[in-house]
Amino acid sequence: MDYREILSESEYKKYEELINITNAVLFKLDQGGHFLSMNLEWSNITNYSLGETVGTHFLRYVNEKDQQTLKEQFGMLADRQKDGFFLEVELVSKQGQSEYVHLFLRSDLDENHTIISFSGTISSLSSRRLHVSAFRENDDNYRLISENMTDMVAVMAEDGLVLYASPSHTTILGYELPEYVGSYPMKHIHQDDWERMFNFFHEMILNWTTLGIEYRCAHKNGEYLDLEMKCTPIKGPNGEIQVVSVSRDITARKRAEADLRQANNKFKTLISSLPYGVLVEDENSQMTLYNDAYIDIFFAGGYSKKLHEAGQLQLLEETKQFIENYEAYEKQKKQITQNRLNCRGDEFQLKDGRTIERDAIPIEEDGRFDGYLWIFRDVTAKKISEQKLQEANQLFKSLSMIDGLTGIANRRCFDETLENEWKRLTEVSEPVSLLLFDIDFFKAFNDLYGHLAGDACLQKVGSILKTISWGDHDLIARYGGEEFTVLLPGCTAEKAAEIAQVVKNSIGYAAIPHKGSKIHDFLTVSIGISTTIATTVDKPSNLINEADKALYEAKRNGRNQIAVYSKY
Repeated sequence: MDYREILSESEYKKYEELINITNAVLFKLDQGGHFLSMNLEWSNITNYSLGETVGTHFLRYVNEKDQQTLKEQFGMLADRQKDGFFLEVELVSKQGQSEYVHLFLRSDLDENHTIISFSGTISSLSSRRLHVSAFRENDDNYRLISENMTDMVAVMAEDGLVLYASPSHTTILGYELPEYVGSYPMKHIHQDDWERMFNFFHEMILNWTTLGIEYRCAHKNGEYLDLEMKCTPIKGPNGEIQVVSVSRDITARKRAEADLRQANNKFKTLISSLPYGVLVEDENSQMTLYNDAYIDIFFAGGYSKKLHEAGQLQLLEETKQFIENYEAYEKQKKQITQNRLNCRGDEFQLKDGRTIERDAIPIEEDGRFDGYLWIFRDVTAKKISEQKLQEANQLFKSLSMIDGLTGIANRRCFDETLENEWKRLTEVSEPVSLLLFDIDFFKAFNDLYGHLAGDACLQKVGSILKTISWGDHDLIARYGGEEFTVLLPGCTAEKAAEIAQVVKNSIGYAAIPHKGSKIHDFLTVSIGISTTIATTVDKPSNLINEADKALYEAKRNGRNQIAVYSKY
């Protein structure tokens, strides 16, 4: 029979790969249980040729006493109640002889998880049990070492039959040695690992080399353990192929690795979802993790996939070109890392004008330094808002210090400036002088010309005062109503008298008509002057009171004149 008529091209290629494998029958059944393919080992066990077998039903070759059990298992497999099963059954050869075999069968699924066929293996038990007995008679060399090892040591025949197993198999897997020795451990292996294990075993013998593999094996209680195994092919006493295996339980390690992976995945998910840039470096300042927000901050959308694939060193090199003063940035970073500093809110500039805020947090585990967590935030918009708010506050403060009518400083500004200058002058023991003056007969001015004209008059006086040259610390202010003041820090009484004369003359030269005045046809002012040395004992209010007394003296003496305060 031509197998190409029965098998698909891909199945036939696999059939050709397996046809010459010995020590185990590899076969495939259709959904009804009929043979689709098998390798030559089938003929060695049953004496039926491959041509005779392909297309026939599997149960045809099973002893009648095992058929019902096999039907039940096959039905459960077809109904998807299980994905595979292991059985020890009796086959009947072409000559009617019984052959005890170990049978493994599993379902093959397509991409929609629909059963399309079944595949399995058959290993002879009848002939292999003789090998077990023979090995037991010559296993003294293994016992001395293997029975005192915590790892599981086993010797297997070429087809995987266990010839010898160390006592640690009972400790780790729960099986008593008589249960394990003389069996095929394949039945304990997780069905999803079976094909990988078979290929591993075949490759190890074919290449005659030591190989390792990780797989899942069932404990006697039904729970699966993760095992790590290394196998080495050797020649037995009679030249037959044997395999020495050393296995250890790595379940705890695998679970820890899984937990670590899960924790890392959660951590990476958290990091990637953060709205600010994150960079993690190890103790040697090597980049180990960064998120997309970090890229967006520095590259502003210009970061290519090609650059990402180029590696972290290239990424760091490219980052440098975006920082305004990279030398200062790197110097500060080294200072932070070398001294294990915890820094928050450091700012640096990018060349495109943006402001970046940086936090540096040392990572420690059990008291051991493990690197740094860097957090970057683009605070450009925040800084612009803060600057605008600061400017607005400054403008508001400036406006609150200016007299709305005259455009010069108001009473509030005068009080604060006097307080500050007084504190400054007490430290250097310098004098301070104050001019206090008001417009003569201003009520009569308002009565005659009206309040609008009165306001215009006050504005004119303010404008005149602003045209006079003042010192850096001098202050002109509207003190209230028609009253004005000039604060002269560091100014002596003689100099204050000269300035008062300039003020009086400047207003007189303006020749503002004042028909309501009793002493002149034009606007005049009366000025009081006080001078003192600022001390912590004295108070600024005394300076004002003394200037007020001098002003009263100037008015009492006929107005349009200057009076200097004197205690005598």
